[in-house]
Amino acid sequence: MSSSSGRTLLIVVILLSAVLLAVGNILCHALVVQELTGIAPPPEGGFAQHLVHTLGDAVRQRPQFVWFFSGAPLLVGAVLALLVGLQRGGGGAPATAPPARPGDATTEGALRLLALLQQEGRLVDFLEEDIMPYGDAQVGAAVRDIHAGCRKALRERMQIDRIFAEEDGATVEVPAGFDAASLRLTGNVHGQPPFRGVLQHGGWRVTQVSLPRTAGIDPAVLAPAEVEIA
Repeated sequence: MSSSSGRTLLIVVILLSAVLLAVGNILCHALVVQELTGIAPPPEGGFAQHLVHTLGDAVRQRPQFVWFFSGAPLLVGAVLALLVGLQRGGGGAPATAPPARPGDATTEGALRLLALLQQEGRLVDFLEEDIMPYGDAQVGAAVRDIHAGCRKALRERMQIDRIFAEEDGATVEVPAGFDAASLRLTGNVHGQPPFRGVLQHGGWRVTQVSLPRTAGIDPAVLAPAEVEIA
């Protein structure tokens, strides 16, 4: 059953329950009024006529109670049905995607790239290492090798171009209809483009990707364990 159909069915159940509860309240109230006032039912007629007579007496004797016992459940039911109807999709909040697993197709590309960065620059080893005990000179020397390896891996498998060719700090023009996904405006932004401003960061865009295939290989294995046999 779809989410929309499920909400519709729930609304119907809520409203029907409210109506039945209101009718039951009125009947119980009518019977109580009959017992307390001692009004006898008509000598003739069947159950339906007796019921109508009892309800009429209840309305004449205690009309405010009749309105309360019937209106309260109907009002509560209407409010609940309205709240359910206002919910969209999977509720008020956007649906949360299930966490990606290493075997999912959506994560394999990212895992292959991370494996390349580990293979060429040992990036995962560096990020998982506690560098706090080391001095700045030791960390700097290690980063130089990691930088060279990771840069090599990226340049061999991806073509990355600057979105703005100008150097950072140059004055550039932002045309009308610019791509908001590739350009973020900061500072005193008002009015309509074109704008002129100082380029804080030229941005990067991947224009070509060539990642290795991993058919038959678990993409979650970024680097196999190594055991030297004596």
